[in-house]
Amino acid sequence: MAQVKGVAVIASIRYVREEYGDEAIGRVLAALPGEDREAIGPNPLVSSWYPMPAFLHFMQEAEKQLGEQDPKLVRNMGRASADYGITTIYKIFFKVGSPEFIIGKATRVFGRYYDTGEIVPVESAPGHAVFDIKDFEGAPQFCARIRGWMERTVELAGAKNLRSAHSQCVHRGDAVCRFEGTWD
Repeated sequence: MAQVKGVAVIASIRYVREEYGDEAIGRVLAALPGEDREAIGPNPLVSSWYPMPAFLHFMQEAEKQLGEQDPKLVRNMGRASADYGITTIYKIFFKVGSPEFIIGKATRVFGRYYDTGEIVPVESAPGHAVFDIKDFEGAPQFCARIRGWMERTVELAGAKNLRSAHSQCVHRGDAVCRFEGTWD
């Protein structure tokens, strides 16, 4: 079973709490199946690993309950995760790196958050990048979260006027999930 690092779980919980309040996070967690609620626990730890299905169910339930208010809820979770992450060890990369440099590091960062799958850069040039995610067990919500995370990560590295697309997706029958971005 695929696993996700606690830092990703905590970022998603934090986002819901900060945007919608304690009552909303309580509702989302209470609506999870018992095994998912138990797996995530009331206080996930940053460095622990958690079952990916529990994490996916959390995102799905948050989307179900709060998605009418924010149709890009899970994508925004990914964006917030990038914001939260730059206050930690990765902050130095953003001080010295360009968007292209940061994208080159994404493969290593991905492996620190998820124990399956990989990011494979397809193309990286000034103002443009394409990458695939291969061999990953997930759901459409995972794709939305990763897209948001990559968008915000590239913006934090200095990209302006970012335009992104999720042009291929295993959940639409494609062989890989492909993400593309262009920026000034």
